[in-house]
Amino acid sequence: MIDEDDILEKTLFHKDYNLDGKDNISQIPKEPAVFGLCAMIHEKPTHCRYIGETVNLQQTIRDLFEKAGEVSEGFEKFMHGPWIKRMVYGLMPGSSKGDRQKEAEEWTKKYNPKCDENGEYPKEKTTRRARD
Repeated sequence: MIDEDDILEKTLFHKDYNLDGKDNISQIPKEPAVFGLCAMIHEKPTHCRYIGETVNLQQTIRDLFEKAGEVSEGFEKFMHGPWIKRMVYGLMPGSSKGDRQKEAEEWTKKYNPKCDENGEYPKEKTTRRARD
């Protein structure tokens, strides 16, 4: 299991999906990892849209930008839309796929990833209680 102190964060930019043409994908480690893709509010990751595990973090993030529609239409809108993407990740050098999948399951419980058809994090529906 990845220790909380070993979870890293990085704001993501892909040159084809922002107006400034910024790109920092090549700065992402090419190592095995578990990661979450989130929006960012007040410099903090929030409203996780996706949790994954990979043998090569850099390539997987590049692929998720370029092939986001293969995940879902809503996820593609998130990855190509105006949201600032904040990645949380934990490197797992030398790990097996099974180890990373187990960690990803824990992260899914922790971060509760969701993405609606518009790329938004679905709002909780509140139910009104009847007044007596």
